[in-house]
Amino acid sequence: MKIRVSFIVVFLFSTISILAQLPYRTTSHVNEQNSEPREHPIDVQRMTLKVKFEPEKGLVKGIVTHVFKPLRKSVDSIFFDAIKMKISEASVNGKPARYSVSDIGITVYPQQMKWGSVDSITFVYEAYPRSGLYFIGWNDTTNRCRKQIWSQGQGIDSRAWVPMYDEMNDKYITETIVTFDKNYHVLSNGTKLNEQSNSDGTKTWHYRMTHPHAPYLLTLVIGKYAVETRKSSSGIVNNLYYYPEYKNRVEPTYLYSTESMDFLESFIGIPYPWELYSQIMVQDFTFGAMENTTATTFGDFSFVDPRGFKDRSYIGTNVHELTHQWFGDFITARVQKHVWLQESFATFYPKYFFKKYAGTITPESKKNFGEDAYEWNLRGEHNSALNASEKDRLPIVHPSSGSARIYPKGSAVIDMMMYVFGEEEIRKVIKHYLEHHNYANVETNDLYLAFQDTLGITPDWFFDQWLYRGGEPHYKVEYDDIRNANGRATVVHVDQIHTMDELTGPFKMPIVFDVYYKDGTKDSKTEWISSLRHNVLIPNSSNKDIAFVLFDPGSRILKKTTFKKTFDELKYHVINAPHMIDRYDAVIALKDMNNDGKELLLQQVFEKEQFYAIKNEIIAQMHELGTPNALNLITNALKDKSEDVRKAALNGLKTIPLELKSTVEQLLTDESYAIITTALEKLCDQFPSSADSYLEKTSNESGLYEQISIKSFEIKAGKGDQKALEKLIDFTSNAFEFWTRRNAMNSLKRINYLNESLILHLLDAAWNPNSRLSSSAIEVLQYFYQQSQYKQLILQAKKSHNDSKSWQKDAWAKIIR
Repeated sequence: MKIRVSFIVVFLFSTISILAQLPYRTTSHVNEQNSEPREHPIDVQRMTLKVKFEPEKGLVKGIVTHVFKPLRKSVDSIFFDAIKMKISEASVNGKPARYSVSDIGITVYPQQMKWGSVDSITFVYEAYPRSGLYFIGWNDTTNRCRKQIWSQGQGIDSRAWVPMYDEMNDKYITETIVTFDKNYHVLSNGTKLNEQSNSDGTKTWHYRMTHPHAPYLLTLVIGKYAVETRKSSSGIVNNLYYYPEYKNRVEPTYLYSTESMDFLESFIGIPYPWELYSQIMVQDFTFGAMENTTATTFGDFSFVDPRGFKDRSYIGTNVHELTHQWFGDFITARVQKHVWLQESFATFYPKYFFKKYAGTITPESKKNFGEDAYEWNLRGEHNSALNASEKDRLPIVHPSSGSARIYPKGSAVIDMMMYVFGEEEIRKVIKHYLEHHNYANVETNDLYLAFQDTLGITPDWFFDQWLYRGGEPHYKVEYDDIRNANGRATVVHVDQIHTMDELTGPFKMPIVFDVYYKDGTKDSKTEWISSLRHNVLIPNSSNKDIAFVLFDPGSRILKKTTFKKTFDELKYHVINAPHMIDRYDAVIALKDMNNDGKELLLQQVFEKEQFYAIKNEIIAQMHELGTPNALNLITNALKDKSEDVRKAALNGLKTIPLELKSTVEQLLTDESYAIITTALEKLCDQFPSSADSYLEKTSNESGLYEQISIKSFEIKAGKGDQKALEKLIDFTSNAFEFWTRRNAMNSLKRINYLNESLILHLLDAAWNPNSRLSSSAIEVLQYFYQQSQYKQLILQAKKSHNDSKSWQKDAWAKIIR
């Protein structure tokens, strides 16, 4: 056994030694096939698109012209991405050309093209896209749904409605000319050059970009809107689109829009790189939002009124998408494995905006701003990255790294860049990096070189451990209070105990150690930790008694930490640690303590703390305790000024004690729609004899996307109310947007009701290209299919419908598997 252990130790240290000696590399330590940029024989300079639509059919009719330069000595064939399109004509430089068509694209065979020439290819085509372009509401026979057409090109879906070279590694100027019903608004990329009325009741809108951008950023939105115009301090026009009947939603939705542009221009150091900026909401959007160049699209579920703002704020998403106008649109990753250069930065800057913004902050949005909110956002990023590593340890620079790494982990890495190298220094690096790659493609090594060019440093070790390798450090921390003839000192022992192999080695980081004494003073030391075991000596020259020790105060480093503390240490820690996140960690550590003074300590902390995350954790622990004092704290929490605290107190109630009944009843008139919905459900469930009065009290409330109405109808339908049941079924139809439909589906699932009308609505949803809607519908149908009383009803629906489309067959296969 001793021999084997010795061998393992020698092998481990040998591996670490080899890792330390390896030369710096500009690619990941884990590679994947086909992760390099796609080859292409031409460089597209400009794309001009002319389109019309038959929306009831989902039909696109277009003419697209690509102007390009050959990249090779001779070019005899060119492939354009195009999904299942009908091509009626193809011409090269204005003359008919030979071409072939497949389900994935068009190959054109021009006469020999050579270096230095400027050529063009034009396609006349038709398409019925299932992705890339979406026709909303045109199949609603009741005519209640909004009617819209909108695009979503990321990652490679623009090819579903326009024949094009559809990859990140070629950027070109786009020009979009759209003819449609004159009663609608049309928005696309760039400046609107013209809006012309036609004799047939249509208009033609003409938009053009002035700088190149990636093809996935092509945008088109058609719908009925009003527009509010604002200007940033630098004079950039911001066009804020909204549904005309909801003017009251403009202010809470678009809060800080121009202020965030001012902040980003100042903090990044590069002026907004385009001529104008628009934001527009659409129904049934497949993501949260999309940073199309000059014109962000976002889901109208974020278009909220002043009360809905308490439950859902668009501010963070707003700043994220705006940041992309620099990181993603201005500079664009050359290939997917470098996409963290877009998403991580677009995640980082909103976090810093919330931390640094010094302007007027509204009371409703105060929780999002300041140091405490910054630390909480950073902790969320750390948790996401650590959770992802439970599955695998892929690096950030990898095509399959996953959203937890290219968004939050990458953002945390940028934070650590500022922590290690300095905020001003990193801002200088980023400014140089942007200026030297404007309107171009980038990869991770370009950022690395910017460190050398601006600061004269070589951060190879940092890039290697945080970007090109995977995993995160796990530190085990202990300390000894040493007293001897030479005096008194604190010795902190740090072990790196995470898995180590060719992918993950020991981490090298400067770490702060704070020793707090019982008289309120502290000693602090920063030391570079890079070895497997490291002892840090902190002299205690005044012979003071230690209250508690902090390892990495403020939690700036992405890591796991095992650092056990006594109740007495935590008592000092939770009251006196300067950083909110350190006090939060102390509250978490108290969870497993059973000391007599714990409950009183939590009460004291609850009364002292302002930030909702700490109060919410205390509420969760008090729910578990269930003592009279805990009940008293929960009562106060239900009345707290923070809706987040009220939600935590309410959501944690498995049952409502009689002592809390009247307090919970007061929440039926809360400002938060979510709180009203939850209170209504809990009260009606526990006090059914009073349900009618509760329903009457909330009868004038509908909530955003009918959330309160749906809960009310669910309760009534559960009591046999047929009209409420019919209303729930109606809410699942395509007359409504997907949040309402999804909520109504799940309500009917809870009351276990299915009929033929509902099956038709569920099938319509199951075939919808919006996966968030279709997956919910399929799940509900699967639930009912497992019950013998409903199985035959579903099979009969399958038999009576000619569902021959591939997506219909795919949905059915999932439903009856």
